[in-house]
Amino acid sequence: MPKILGIGTDIHKLTRFHAILTRNGPLASFKTTRFSQRVLNKSHELPKFLKFQEANDLESCAKLLSNSWCVKEAIYKCLDYSDQREFTMSDWFKINDPTGRPVIGNTIYFQSHPNEEILCSLSHDGDYIISSVLRQGL
Repeated sequence: MPKILGIGTDIHKLTRFHAILTRNGPLASFKTTRFSQRVLNKSHELPKFLKFQEANDLESCAKLLSNSWCVKEAIYKCLDYSDQREFTMSDWFKINDPTGRPVIGNTIYFQSHPNEEILCSLSHDGDYIISSVLRQGL
């Protein structure tokens, strides 16, 4: 029977990420690119962001960053203190399986914690985004 090891949640406004992206000048600015590299996983999330950035699609860039940030903040909160100390946002990613269900990944973490899984729920309502995460032992 699975055992709950931790829970985490995060909520914020999408407009916060619009403001972050627009205060650094053009969407393709160095600061915006550097910020996205610190937050987004280089294999699973960053390529999508760079595609949106190249198309100058502020809305899609803000949504991708805000969703990723929200999920990763919730993940951080569900981890043990020792794992929080090693936490790097860009190591984690959220993808969707073929049915649309969110799947959390981090190769490094799950290699050292093979008997754990992290379940995620992400929801939007207007300008608000909320993520809930459950870490469980298998």
